[in-house]
Amino acid sequence: MSNISGRWLALIMFCVVVVVAVIVGVMVWKLAPDDDDGNADGSADAQRAWLTLPFSASLGDLLSLRISDSSTLTVKSASGETTNIAEIGTGTSPNSKVARCDVSSESDLCFEWEGEKDLRITRHQDATSDVECFNVTWTARSCVSQVLKDCYDLEHAHWYGGFQDYNQYWPLNRVQQKMAPYLAGDTWQQMYGDVMERLFVSSNGFGIYVDPDVPLYLSFNQSNDGKICLEAKYDKYPYFNNNNSLPFLRYAICQGADVRAVHGHMIGKHVPKPSDIPAEDLFSGPIWSTWAMYKGAVNQTKVLEFAQQIRDSKFPYSQLEIDDDWTPKYGDMDFNKEKFPDAKGMISDLTKLGFRLTVWLHPFFNLDSAAGQYAARKGYLLKALDSKIPALVSWWRGDVAFMLDVTNQEAVQWYLNNTQRLRDVYNVTSFKYDAGEYNWLPNAYTPSAPIFSPDEFSKLYVDMAYRSDLDVRAQEVRVGVRSQDKPIMFRMLDRQTNWGYHRAIRTVIPCALTFGIIGYPFVLPDMIGGNGYDETCIDCTKYPEPELYIRWLQANTFLPLVQFSVGPFVYNDTVVAICRKFMDLRSNYTDRIVSLARDATRTGFPIVRPLWWIAPTDSDALTTDSQYLLGDDLLVAPVLEEGLRSRDVYLPAGTWRDELRGGNYTGPQWLKGYAADIDELPYFQRL
Repeated sequence: MSNISGRWLALIMFCVVVVVAVIVGVMVWKLAPDDDDGNADGSADAQRAWLTLPFSASLGDLLSLRISDSSTLTVKSASGETTNIAEIGTGTSPNSKVARCDVSSESDLCFEWEGEKDLRITRHQDATSDVECFNVTWTARSCVSQVLKDCYDLEHAHWYGGFQDYNQYWPLNRVQQKMAPYLAGDTWQQMYGDVMERLFVSSNGFGIYVDPDVPLYLSFNQSNDGKICLEAKYDKYPYFNNNNSLPFLRYAICQGADVRAVHGHMIGKHVPKPSDIPAEDLFSGPIWSTWAMYKGAVNQTKVLEFAQQIRDSKFPYSQLEIDDDWTPKYGDMDFNKEKFPDAKGMISDLTKLGFRLTVWLHPFFNLDSAAGQYAARKGYLLKALDSKIPALVSWWRGDVAFMLDVTNQEAVQWYLNNTQRLRDVYNVTSFKYDAGEYNWLPNAYTPSAPIFSPDEFSKLYVDMAYRSDLDVRAQEVRVGVRSQDKPIMFRMLDRQTNWGYHRAIRTVIPCALTFGIIGYPFVLPDMIGGNGYDETCIDCTKYPEPELYIRWLQANTFLPLVQFSVGPFVYNDTVVAICRKFMDLRSNYTDRIVSLARDATRTGFPIVRPLWWIAPTDSDALTTDSQYLLGDDLLVAPVLEEGLRSRDVYLPAGTWRDELRGGNYTGPQWLKGYAADIDELPYFQRL
């Protein structure tokens, strides 16, 4: 028995030894250095070629990169002049290790910051263009909350493009916007404005275009720092990160000979062209809106009287627009029977007078509206976050309201069915669409269909507006994000009735120019004289002074479209005669305006253009903000300052015929103190 026990004990001991040996062997194997690459110690550091910082690299002759604790990217023109110096990858962890990553071609630079982020810069040359471009892509590698940030210098040049702004300085360099989501917001709240594009160009031929899929935050000359900074990040809102993806920052920078070259290249590559033009008679006949004239007190009697006054005063027109407030409750899409007892008969009378009729619409439903209650039951409204309950929003006509969910195709079709009913039952022709900007959305909400950005909401809203009038194309919207292909009017936000820059007369020309160079040629300026707001109440009107009204009309005379509300006939016969004179003058050029509108569908070029369009290296042409060109050859220089009866006029290179006084001038030159009485508009034809 003892011998058997001994044999079992020996066997057990043998097994224990074998197991221990196996375990030790495995551990040694796991920890042994990998000599496949011939490295003596096999460590990761030995395998990577970590760079000694600072480190410099270049792509061609135009772009150079210096990597250090504070990395810089320098761009030069073909002549060797530095056009921009950027601080890139700001916020990089101190002492980060940097290595080259795999490079796909000689046209790439690629670097990795260990465990943090990657940078790839790719050079693109187009054989048909002298403009050279580089795609810059940062990719986060650490966590969803990472922030990727690059800042470019504004001080080397004058800048243009981007967005509608509260002051709309031209060039943009005096604008100051803090770091904020780069989304279509409400200009009145001094946000990035309602019509925008992620495109900026400068006078030294340098341009930036940011990819639409980037969760972009942007600052422009924040606290007068002289920089445009691009940030990519995901926060609680406004961008949706449905897949919990790591952020990325992707954009193109381009260098051309001058601003005209880089603008033409970048808008041709990145911005869609209009598919057609709005109703052609809109370019010859102004829109007449009831808003500034009557505000919310509009009714059937006033509409018919308004139309008759327009006709009796012998002013041209295309359509009359009934603005706020024509419905029973805000959100209902039918006429208020108390204010419009016979809407169908009223529209019939207007049609006999030669007016089309349009009405004001928006995406809001006040809680007491029948349409809002119906839409809530059907699930057509934007919902609260992770809820089936409609989200609540506020707007200028309702402290508590619902909002249409334009990501819900069934809801959109219901809304369009209601617009079609207005056309079928009453003979309404088209619509003025208000709002659509992201700031009217709740901070957190649940759309019917997944979206990445609130800008998609704005774009879908414009798509719906376009679908509501496919045949005549007489509708207007006030928001524009990647909607340049739509052949409809894009309206400037409401202007204040004063002589300044703060949403007033001095912003009209710079705003029209900005719309044009970011791809929106069919710009509808706000009403002649502004909205006439009385600061005491939204429904009170303070008519503009006659001088301001006349000068405003002169500034609008050669713009693509014209809109009246306060009629000249509220003043005196002299004002009426002066205003009719300039509408008659415009009629001589409407064929040219229509031709330029059609050209825009092929070229993407604006109808009205900055002086630098024909003189891209002329320092005066680059900074003049009170003149514009109709096409390439008609220069317009209205008086925009109170009390003045003259102004300085700048003529770029060329021979210019003075259409007001006669005679020819050779540019470039300033005409100092050029006389322009209250009934005179300086304008010049290039020969």
